[in-house]
Amino acid sequence: MRLLERVRPIRTPIGRVRVPSGGAWWAPVVSGALAATASWLTLALPALAVWVATPRTTVGWGDALGVASAAWFLAHGSPVSVGASSISIVPLGLWALALAVTTRVLGRLLDRTEAAAKGTTWPGQLARRHLPGFVGGYAGFALLAWLLTLAGPARPGPVGVLVVLLVPGLAAATALVRRHLTGRAAPLAGDVLDRLPRWVARSLAPGVWGAAALLMLAAVLVLVMVVVRLSSVTSLYAALGTGLLGGLVLTLGQLAFLPDVVIWALAWVAGPGFSVADGSSVTLSGARPGLMPMIPLLGALPTEGVWSRWLLLVIVLPVAIGVAVARRACRSVAQLSSWRTKLTTSVAAVAVSAITIGILAALATGSAGLERLRQVGPNPVALTAALLGELALGAVLHVVIDQVRQRRRH
Repeated sequence: MRLLERVRPIRTPIGRVRVPSGGAWWAPVVSGALAATASWLTLALPALAVWVATPRTTVGWGDALGVASAAWFLAHGSPVSVGASSISIVPLGLWALALAVTTRVLGRLLDRTEAAAKGTTWPGQLARRHLPGFVGGYAGFALLAWLLTLAGPARPGPVGVLVVLLVPGLAAATALVRRHLTGRAAPLAGDVLDRLPRWVARSLAPGVWGAAALLMLAAVLVLVMVVVRLSSVTSLYAALGTGLLGGLVLTLGQLAFLPDVVIWALAWVAGPGFSVADGSSVTLSGARPGLMPMIPLLGALPTEGVWSRWLLLVIVLPVAIGVAVARRACRSVAQLSSWRTKLTTSVAAVAVSAITIGILAALATGSAGLERLRQVGPNPVALTAALLGELALGAVLHVVIDQVRQRRRH
């Protein structure tokens, strides 16, 4: 009973997960394992449901859990091999879910650690000792998941367990930065942030906002294309003949990769474009999709053809977002600050936006199978460079206009 009293429930996207009290020595290890288990269950439960609903299948429940475990590794950024083919493109929907759950569990652990440390020791010291335990618990479950993949046809790479640890590492950084910004104890992260130049600290929030604005812009474009080409999407569903259960599983799988498609759409808006197969391309100048896999969501892609040069004006949209980012960045400094201060803060903010999108693009690009599917998605370097140039142009325009207004007032 005492053990149960020290375990507190929290809500996650899959339900309530019990997190141990932060004062217990075993709390970080159990919390890390629970965070990994929560994201794994989002794949294991649907896999078992499909296995149960298909009584005539020759596949065992071990194979179902093995496939789910391999998909869990893929969602964490670890390439997965299926026979002679390799899949390295990360389903960003599952990656974001794992990151959100892990950040939530770790945040609650740090809160309980701080509460348990009052009157005994400095909360930051106790939290600093707990972080390795949390990552260790996550790694322990990752090792168990790797063993489960041996029962299925898919295998993660040899360093899969190490790659998985990038998620709890990023979750730790996110949770600690949040605590620091709200004035709570944040070991390691607080010390680093306090030593950064002010213009760097002021650029983080506007930069993250800019990345979110770019993603929203691309998401609207994807939604419009799906609506416009809905007949092509539905015809691919009909051609596959998956049935109700198969169609549901296929739809859930596409939803997991939907953020990847949003990144592809953003690459189109920024200029570099993307590819869906070897030798294909979709850019502002035209589309050469070629022979694509029969995935209904890809039916929203435009048909082959050359487009008007006027379409290049769509690049104005990222420039406009750069203006908005610079405006938010300049609000964090004094109104009478020098133009150099405003420009430095604004350029740093748009750099945060471009780099954030570049990291997501690196995850949304990779191999999706054999032969023509060895390289799918945009070029992360080209996309980052294009966005940095376009956003920076918008930032410079805002600073110049702001300086002109300041001189007219004085």
